Amino acid sequence: MLSRILVVVDGSIAQPVLGWIRRLLAPVGGDVRLLTVLPQVRAVITGSRTVAFTDQREDGARRAAEFALRGLVARLREDGLGASVEVRFGKPATAVVAAAQAWRAEAIAVHEPRQPAWRHWLSRDVVDEVLKLSPVPVLIARVSGQRSA
Repeated sequence: MLSRILVVVDGSIAQPVLGWIRRLLAPVGGDVRLLTVLPQVRAVITGSRTVAFTDQREDGARRAAEFALRGLVARLREDGLGASVEVRFGKPATAVVAAAQAWRAEAIAVHEPRQPAWRHWLSRDVVDEVLKLSPVPVLIARVSGQRSA
């Protein structure tokens, strides 16, 4: 039975994924880590003067992401689960796998957003890359637009 699941959270919080995670972890009182991966930031330079350094911008983005997920963490804790937030910067698939290994996650849960079939075929999807790189099982919530019977 799983007890530590890393949940990848993007701009749209995937409610179906969190419902499944609650059901999986509730019997064991497991731990959930919500991971947000943001694009790499750069220093802001005006003329020859540095206005904002990379670490300052990363700190601001990290605090904003943590603040946005604070309510969700509180709800997970009310359900009896251990919950925390991690914010990483860089290439999404690589950051997800590195975070899972560092936290010793037993599984990774991701939400695959709805997109046209041709776009999925043409682009290298982050979910597919996580599947290839991950040493642990990957739980994928796909949105089909249909309800199960």
